Amino acid sequence: MSGLPAAQAQENETSQLKETVQQLVEQVQTLQAKVKALEAAQGVRPDAAPVEHASEVSPVAAPVPLQSTPGPPPVMDAGTHEMSLPGGPKLNIRGFLDFNFDAGSAANPLIFPLTSPPSTVHNTFQFGEVDLFMSSRLSESLSFLSEVIFGSDATNNWGIDIERAQLTYKANDYFHISGGRIHTSIGYYNNAFHHGTWFQTATGRPFMYFFEDSGGILPVHMVGVSVGGLVPGTGKLNLHWTAEIGNGESSVFLSTSSVNPVQNFVSDKNHKAFNIAGYIKPDWLRGLQVGGNYYRDIREPIGGPHVDNTIAGLYAVYVTPNWEFMNELQVQRDHPEGSGITFNTPLGYAQISHKIGKFRPYFRWQEVNVPNGDPLYGSVGRFEGPSPGLRFDFTDFAALKYQYNRLYTRGAAPKNGVDAQVAFTF
Repeated sequence: MSGLPAAQAQENETSQLKETVQQLVEQVQTLQAKVKALEAAQGVRPDAAPVEHASEVSPVAAPVPLQSTPGPPPVMDAGTHEMSLPGGPKLNIRGFLDFNFDAGSAANPLIFPLTSPPSTVHNTFQFGEVDLFMSSRLSESLSFLSEVIFGSDATNNWGIDIERAQLTYKANDYFHISGGRIHTSIGYYNNAFHHGTWFQTATGRPFMYFFEDSGGILPVHMVGVSVGGLVPGTGKLNLHWTAEIGNGESSVFLSTSSVNPVQNFVSDKNHKAFNIAGYIKPDWLRGLQVGGNYYRDIREPIGGPHVDNTIAGLYAVYVTPNWEFMNELQVQRDHPEGSGITFNTPLGYAQISHKIGKFRPYFRWQEVNVPNGDPLYGSVGRFEGPSPGLRFDFTDFAALKYQYNRLYTRGAAPKNGVDAQVAFTF
């Protein structure tokens, strides 16, 4: 009989536990119902997956459907403007940053040597670019992307640049149109790699593709309109076309003026620059891309004749997860109107790399050779030489790079420099 009270107590405890569990289940169900009601009021799908970062290589973000249920209208206080858009587009942000240590007279990966006159170079720790890549999908066919850069320059002052901001309508694989500030479709590198150095094997862009405000002489940015797509009927060749029209560059080279070379708001001439480009990506050799481009503008320097400015180029690249082999050549021709002289500037690079585990050794040869007397860029001169290096991906989203530069210039002794860089995405 002594075990009866214990059995009765155990039965009571079991009954109380069941009752407690039942109460908890009812409370959870009540909370779930409230959450669903709130999600329905805000137009949020409970099964919606987060939108991933749009590819840095492609300027056209892949479309995703938006929530069609608008939900109740927002409640606004008197005298305020409500910015929330229930069920509207979402802004996705991905960040990139790099830190550098430069030693030697030919080390700086961003602005040296294409500065005129060349700036004095000292060993330095360098804070690179904070790149905020933003994308949003407005509908199944309409998307927006932008790159906002926070960075310093040779004055050590901070600045903010909107490097890209474009609205894209993509009807299908055969036609899309973008408007805003875009990367001009000149060559391969300029559209494959933008402002995040983490994507690039080397510490910086080849000399020929330096940005305009860093001393570069190619119009790598354009404010205007770009159309393009896949050519129907090209089958396994996958032929793509691009046509662009925009303001073109300022008629005054940056080294002699404080004028921004990219004409974002006001153009200094009525004539518009245009660019046509095309490339193939054959199915029978994945990773191969071969293309070309032709760009033309009329520059109107103050106090001088108009200059017919054309750029023509070809490239062939082979890029796989383990191999990278890139070759590009552009020829810029500047012809002053009324003159019998045309100034030809060759620009090019060749780069090869091979991934071995987390290591990727690489070698780049690069060249910019502006002839003396060129009416637009005659003060730039010649810069060419080898740049071997090593990239080490010590995590999935951070890399350490070492690069040596040997630089040959016109009328001066060769220069040397070493750059160490940590580049990452966040």
